[in-house]
Order: sequence, then structure tokens, then C-alpha cells
Amino acid sequence: MSPRLMRNEDAISAKEGTVFVTIDGRVLEYAELIKFEAKVDYTKADVKSVGKRMKGSKIVGAEGTGSMEVHYHRPENRQLALQYVKTGKSPVMDVTIVNADITSRAGKQTSLIKNIVPDGALIAALDGDSEDLLTDEIDFTFDDFDFLDTFNIIED
Repeated sequence: MSPRLMRNEDAISAKEGTVFVTIDGRVLEYAELIKFEAKVDYTKADVKSVGKRMKGSKIVGAEGTGSMEVHYHRPENRQLALQYVKTGKSPVMDVTIVNADITSRAGKQTSLIKNIVPDGALIAALDGDSEDLLTDEIDFTFDDFDFLDTFNIIED
């Protein structure tokens, strides 16, 4: 039996997909998104025992962290910051990411990242030396996620 090789077209393009942000029940398509990443970091405790020369570890918790970069003209993060400063209402949003590269047999995956809390907000920006476009980089934490669709397992 020969080894199974991955087909090039099954790799998922980083540019194929859509992003939707939900703030206060309002769903916004974020076509202006440049980059998005969310991950879970495990909190581990050391496991030591007599007779073992190597320390082990056990997962005892998790933290969701991430970042997104959008073109500067998206106003939502600045509006959430203003709302927090003026009223004390915490800035929270959900983000739905759809990875959908139609050339891949993997199909699509839809991830729902819940209760995103931004680390801060860029309020104003100018750069007279730059030839680049203005962007807003937003680091965040989140406390829940789900998959609404998952990629297909490619058998052959």
C-alpha cells in the first residue's frame, strides 16, 4: 500500500472566507478584516512523583486569546471604547469566522468565538512618513467558543 499524499488543492487558502461580528445583537460583516487569529492556551500544573525522573503536567484550565487586524475606518472598536469610558458598559462582541475554500475537499469550517473582550482601542492615528494604509490591531481575550461546521475528513 502506498502512502497517502495530500493534494495541493486541499490546503485551505488563508484569504477564502468571511467574518461576522455581533455587537449588542447587531450582526456586521467585516469585509475590512485583514487578519484574525483566536487560540486556546492551556493552564498546566506540574505533576511530580517519586520514581519518575521527568516532571509531567496536567491541564487544569484554559484561556482564550487572540488578535485581529482591520482597516482603520471600522469604527466599532472605538465606539465600544467610548461607550465604556462614558457609561461603564464593558465592550464585548462575538465573532463568527467561516473558512470556505471551494477548491478544497475539506469543505468549510465555521467557528464562533464568544464573549470577546478587547485589550484596548486605538482612538486616533496618523503617519506622515508611511506609504501604508492605516490599520487597527486589536488584541483580545475570550471565554467560550464553538464550531457550527467542521472540516470534512479527507479519506483518500
